Amino acid sequence: MDMDQYYTTLHNIALKAFKHLNKSTQVTTKSFTFPAGSVAIAVVRGTLLEKAATARIKLQTKNPETGEDTQFDVFQIKIYPVNPTIPILLFNMENRVTHVDKFGGFIDVAPVVANKEDLRYLTEGITSLTDDYRIDYETLRKRVLNMYKMDQWDAAVNAAIGIRFELPAEQFPFVSRAGLKWLEWYFTIVEKRRNALFTPDNAAEMNRVRSCILEFYMLKDMSFQIIQKLGVPLEIMSLVHFPPTLHY
Repeated sequence: MDMDQYYTTLHNIALKAFKHLNKSTQVTTKSFTFPAGSVAIAVVRGTLLEKAATARIKLQTKNPETGEDTQFDVFQIKIYPVNPTIPILLFNMENRVTHVDKFGGFIDVAPVVANKEDLRYLTEGITSLTDDYRIDYETLRKRVLNMYKMDQWDAAVNAAIGIRFELPAEQFPFVSRAGLKWLEWYFTIVEKRRNALFTPDNAAEMNRVRSCILEFYMLKDMSFQIIQKLGVPLEIMSLVHFPPTLHY
């Protein structure tokens, strides 16, 4: 199980797609080293994917849930499309090493005003993949229910059609395949909807969802709070995860 090779593959696929879809070769990169680890990011901006970013995070710290010394090796992708008919990509892969080696993280989307056909396409794809590996899709799907949810909201902003892993190292073949296929399916949707028409109401809904995501990261997301406490500048993570624009 080579996480460096796998994460490099994910990064290269994502970056190639970012530049192709945006017809851009400009990539903003930043890295930061601190006592507990390191962060490296790459960001592409454009007229189709308003902000598309990757982040590689390595941490040696305490697991916030167990208190156990844990090595976290994380790869994240966040995409905010210009067109609200294209969902926001939520992609987080985590390899956690303590006395055991296991996977965390999740793959999902925030649909905004996505076409039901596109959400069904993602659902059918991941359901078929879990079936291939004899893994219960519904068990993993339930773990992303209300993942991006604040108590005062009527509903979560994530679609809960993806999966949350929490799987042992022996499931690496499935985890690696799921990450690669989710990107493939997502970029297929982007290509399909790149010229889709949308209304001012659709744009307003996109702004609302973006505001909710920002609120979630600032006030609730535990991992975001932990990495700030470890000394990572807010600018580094905001370049990846915060919405590129908001209107009030």
